Amino acid sequence: MKYIANHTYSFLGAPNVAPCCTPSVCVRRQHIRNHQRKGAAMVLAIFALLVVGTTTLAFTASRQTAFLSSRNAVNSIRVRELADSGLDIAKAILRSDTTSWRTNHSGGKLLNNYALDGGTITVSLIDILKRESGASAALCVPVSTTTDVEITVTANLDGATWTSVSNMSIPQVVKGQYAIFANKLLWIYGANNQVGRWNRSPLASEKRRVNIGTQADFAVANFSGVWIDSDIQFESEVLPIDATDPRTLKSTWVYYPYNGGTNLWSSSFPINGPGRDKVAAVRMSADESIRMAAAPAPVAAVPAQAAISGGNSITSGTRTLGPFRVGTPTGSTGTNLTTNNCTLLLTAGTYEIYGSWNALNATIRIQGAVKIVVSPKWSIFNWFPSGINWTNTTVELTTDADLEVNNGYSLTMNKCWIGSYYQCVYEPDPVKAVGDPHMKAFKGLTFQKTACDEIVPDEPRYMQPWHVRIYPIKSTLSALFVWNLTDTSVVGSLFLPNNTVRFNGNSQMYGRIAADSVFIDGTSRFRYDHALDDIVGLTEGRAPNRGGDPQEIFPIRPIRWGADKGMGP
Repeated sequence: MKYIANHTYSFLGAPNVAPCCTPSVCVRRQHIRNHQRKGAAMVLAIFALLVVGTTTLAFTASRQTAFLSSRNAVNSIRVRELADSGLDIAKAILRSDTTSWRTNHSGGKLLNNYALDGGTITVSLIDILKRESGASAALCVPVSTTTDVEITVTANLDGATWTSVSNMSIPQVVKGQYAIFANKLLWIYGANNQVGRWNRSPLASEKRRVNIGTQADFAVANFSGVWIDSDIQFESEVLPIDATDPRTLKSTWVYYPYNGGTNLWSSSFPINGPGRDKVAAVRMSADESIRMAAAPAPVAAVPAQAAISGGNSITSGTRTLGPFRVGTPTGSTGTNLTTNNCTLLLTAGTYEIYGSWNALNATIRIQGAVKIVVSPKWSIFNWFPSGINWTNTTVELTTDADLEVNNGYSLTMNKCWIGSYYQCVYEPDPVKAVGDPHMKAFKGLTFQKTACDEIVPDEPRYMQPWHVRIYPIKSTLSALFVWNLTDTSVVGSLFLPNNTVRFNGNSQMYGRIAADSVFIDGTSRFRYDHALDDIVGLTEGRAPNRGGDPQEIFPIRPIRWGADKGMGP
């Protein structure tokens, strides 16, 4: 963090202007210049402490433009660092829930000619969503409901000017992120189950802990709780370790509610099972809670889609398909889609099936942003409808593709694989080159050594798991309907706020799960990608401690950095 001391702190103007929001905590912080300790260092330290309990997370598109008329290169560097310091101060203020930044500004100006190390900075805020809606500039200032802001920091020093622009998402509700969240029941009871980090993910080397959450109060009366069998394996290493806190020796923490294990009908331990000592059980305080995020909104209506040319049964060959509709939203009976022994190339758009999708030995390749809606029909003759029924089916996402699946009622996947489309560019044999080797081995195909993989990979090729989202259809939420995954590998997110998900056999999950109840059986494996820490979670409430710098719970991720062409030195 770049900042320069020996300045006067003031919001919205010169030093003689009263601040519009006064910090309540003062902390001294070491500055790179030992002879100057006050000023900006104090301001940054104040807000850095406030960040821990606040709400920020998600995306930053950062760009810098500059008009520099300075006397030398050193001055150019100084004014850039001054702008960086201004952005650091702005981020700390926006991260803090005590500064009331949404209303404590003057016409969008959070800081106006704020004195900093012989120069000044001005910080302006714009409500991005208002601007995108077409509102005039005067109406684009933040209000109490603002969540997405553009921050413009203008630094002036000895006649040099540098401007930085950043986009930030600041949710009003903290989104807690858990690798596994079970609202009512979490049972891990198979032989040699594994819960840990995805080793191929970009942050795996940091050895962050894996967090599990539950709202179960562990009461026998309502059959809720957490059970961990003795055969489960957790990570052997975790960082950082705090010598004063023995919990930090555990790689996995299980957060449970304040009243868990305390009522008359509860079990004697908050976490039960012969493997309970392998995790750190963390009771939340009385004012903390975790709750499932809101159920996904109903899928927006789309114009009537075309029918599939040749009918609703595809049993061979390769087909490139655009958005289609099978069956109709109205009526009491559904129309099934059958795709067996074929390859489907789905281009961008929404695909609707008002019935069930039955697939066998199929390959589904996603090209672009694809949304799939499978809505079976319930009737007196069909009490337990099932939307997706896939066996030995592969779903592959090409580069930059995005898949959202909305499934009604139950779901069954048996010997399926969902991940990225992969091609080894160094392999001369075109047949061997195509397809993730993990997928080939996982589905029981004969592994063939390639120029990219000499041994069978233990995990799929890395793909950002937020590109695959599997949700229930809101109108079909019910604990009666279970999603069963058997010998199936999925890279992505599963979100079932009222349903149960079961992992059977040799199933594998690379991403995250949030469900009413989660059962992990057989030799199933769960791997969390800590890059998901930067993505809005599937739960609301407490943000779990992942170790390390508390500010990194809510990181800012610049996408582009540097002066615009022709504008900088």
